[in-house]
Amino acid sequence: MPQIILKNIGRETAVSLAPMIAETTAEIISVPANHIVVEYSEVSFFRGGVEDKESAMAWIYWKKRTPELQKAVADALGEILLKAGFAKAEIVYSNLDMNDFYEYE
Repeated sequence: MPQIILKNIGRETAVSLAPMIAETTAEIISVPANHIVVEYSEVSFFRGGVEDKESAMAWIYWKKRTPELQKAVADALGEILLKAGFAKAEIVYSNLDMNDFYEYE
């Protein structure tokens, strides 16, 4: 169920990083990799009115997990983004109330 939305990252970079992001996150939180959705969002950052191409961000929507798991995922994703060449990586969580989540198959 976790959905990871990548921002300020080019499409090609997002496509190349998505498998590693899904597999890494899945391993840390002990779910199958196909439960992780990685979304590319065409977004540009402007800091102080100037385009910032050096920063990347990942927003993670998921059910609330322990602070230790949250930190482990943030550390791992931050490392992936920094190794991809970004000077700064920001990881932001939105913890969902699972009473507000519905899934149909």
